[in-house]
Amino acid sequence: MKKSWPALLLSIVLVMGAVLSGCSSDSPNRSGSRSADNDAEGGSQHNAENSQDGDGSNAAAAGKKYGGVLRIITTQDVQNIGDPVAIRSISDNMISGTALETLGRYDENGDLRPFLAESWDLDPDAKTITIKLRRGIQFHDGTDFDAEAVRWNLETFRLAKKPQFNETDTKSVETLDDYTVRITLNTWDIAIMETIGTIFMASPTAIREKGAEWVNEHPVGTGPFVFESWDKSVSVKYRKNENYWQEGKPYLDGVEWKIISDSSTADAALQAKEADMYYSTSARTAKLLERDYEVVKFEAALGSAGPALYPDGGNPDSPWANVKVRQALQYAVDRQALVDTIALGYGIPTNQYAIPGSRFYSDNVKSTYDPDKAKRLLAEAGYAEGFHTVINTPNNPDNVQMYTAVQAMLAQIGIQSEINVVDGAKNQEMTGPNGSWEGLMGYVMRIDNDPPFNMIRNLSSMGTNTRKVAFVEEFDQKLLESRSAPTLDAKAEATRQLQEMAFEQYALAVPLYVSYSTTVKEKYVKDDGIHKTWMIFWTPENAWLDK
Repeated sequence: MKKSWPALLLSIVLVMGAVLSGCSSDSPNRSGSRSADNDAEGGSQHNAENSQDGDGSNAAAAGKKYGGVLRIITTQDVQNIGDPVAIRSISDNMISGTALETLGRYDENGDLRPFLAESWDLDPDAKTITIKLRRGIQFHDGTDFDAEAVRWNLETFRLAKKPQFNETDTKSVETLDDYTVRITLNTWDIAIMETIGTIFMASPTAIREKGAEWVNEHPVGTGPFVFESWDKSVSVKYRKNENYWQEGKPYLDGVEWKIISDSSTADAALQAKEADMYYSTSARTAKLLERDYEVVKFEAALGSAGPALYPDGGNPDSPWANVKVRQALQYAVDRQALVDTIALGYGIPTNQYAIPGSRFYSDNVKSTYDPDKAKRLLAEAGYAEGFHTVINTPNNPDNVQMYTAVQAMLAQIGIQSEINVVDGAKNQEMTGPNGSWEGLMGYVMRIDNDPPFNMIRNLSSMGTNTRKVAFVEEFDQKLLESRSAPTLDAKAEATRQLQEMAFEQYALAVPLYVSYSTTVKEKYVKDDGIHKTWMIFWTPENAWLDK
């Protein structure tokens, strides 16, 4: 008989909250991401749309105001803010994006559009991507943004041994003229423009003359704000770029990122008017402050992440090696209850690497909360009396609360479990390329416009993460085939088939939900673009303060 979980889970949350009140409360479900897709039907052309508001008089006519410094709190410290090859985390990307820009930007449908690029042409038959650049743009050091600068940035990234856009998948990067670059691929991959279009463009001259290590701490880009100072673990400050390529922008005099690692201190700083915005808050903070502030929810979830359970199905001695046991796990978890009680409503339940309604979501993945069906599957697998297992989780309060709730759900179908709490470093080791675990691993999943890439990393024998999951040769082969899809429609169809194989047929992992990601801000902060298009992008050149 099904239980009503919210009341039970709420009591679990309250108890665990009391036990863990001294721990950090940052959400575990916010992670960096990759980029969006481009149409590619034969040769495909994407042209830049007019993204400028015009001069200052037009801005005034539109009611926009100049001046002021936008102060933004983040609880995530930064490590790399200037060297595009080194930039990795969400905070690195957001803070770097104040000064550095990319060839492409995303619209609110999650589609990549030209930005520093004027247009690009994708030719699957020739295996080429040809990019035409905007003219008249300069880096902050006065050097030109041209084809050679783009070639240098792309080639440096290509040689950095990244998972995508590297020496294996790419043959060459060359300039055709002063404002045209051509990339030739070894094998066609429709998703590779997602990476190319979102690599930050830094001044090659600055890096050659002062070194990547210096530039990593002193970003030199084309963006609306010029780097001013970085007080490690305290703040990063930028001032207005008076020579910005978009006429009449930016509106602000500057941007200051305040790094406050303790979420309670961050809450207090916002309420004390020491900042105008609190970027990427926990669900608890959003709920606490929603009455007095604007809470921006990233409902599109593109680039966001969420929790998932990864069984050690690759261990032949584990009950989780049996596919029916893994399928039972899919039906044992009440995802909506987890969203309501752990994410406090700021999330989207999902049973695959996509959210309902997206073009990569498969309706053929049927698993919903059904403990009776879970019990039947366990009985068919020879585990009618259940068994004992371990749930491994990082020592984050939200994670521990969530997996305590999952522990109770598993007990309802006869699976008894203990929770093994590890620190972040140990969790990374266990889930890394040489790591292992017993039982279930609480880890993340990514939601973006290239689910097969994330499946390769987490669910295939070719990956680098969660190496104890079950590997299926048929699934591996289908993943490889999906990379050469000639069009976006073909890619979407192949991805939906992969969702069915991964989460219905073989139950390689059990996605739970996707966090909305929330940002809390004063109502006078306008047009910042945070949580509008992609998790790690915003529009600092458009931001203004209505006060």
